[in-house]
Amino acid sequence: MKKINRQSGLIFSVLLFLIVTKGFSQTTNHQVYSLFVMNIAKYSAWPSLSGEFRITVVGKSKVYDELAKIMGSKTINGLPMKVNQVEDIADIGNQELIYLSDGKSSMLDDLLKAIAGKSIMIITEREGLFKKGAGFSFVLTDNNTLRFDINNSELEKRQIKVSKNLTTLANSIL
Repeated sequence: MKKINRQSGLIFSVLLFLIVTKGFSQTTNHQVYSLFVMNIAKYSAWPSLSGEFRITVVGKSKVYDELAKIMGSKTINGLPMKVNQVEDIADIGNQELIYLSDGKSSMLDDLLKAIAGKSIMIITEREGLFKKGAGFSFVLTDNNTLRFDINNSELEKRQIKVSKNLTTLANSIL
């Protein structure tokens, strides 16, 4: 029964995102990006989790502000969420998820080296970075709908499992 409810919740969430993102124009709706981050995390599984579910935003992004607003009231995989923001990769520490802002996209290679062998998911704001090692990249489609691309092979190397329901919603999968 719980599995059905999770599937229904995911489908409802995605439909809501599709409706909300239809209104996208030239501006970025960071609230929608943060909701996608939350749902991607909720429908993924890490080899081990304890204490807090830690998310780090690398670079200046209003996604950090949106995640920080909901930090005290939301849980991910049964753990309280903790969000922080850093400018330098050296300041990341132990995280489950790293959100790489568009302005820091050039740091992806260094970031991948810094977290090599660790079960850390990378989600990038910039389109196409899933092809260069990020687990997820956001993409704004021609009809102004926010979607995501998935690099399953990179996530598998990091021992992170993504729900089949989530992969069916992806724009592209590697």
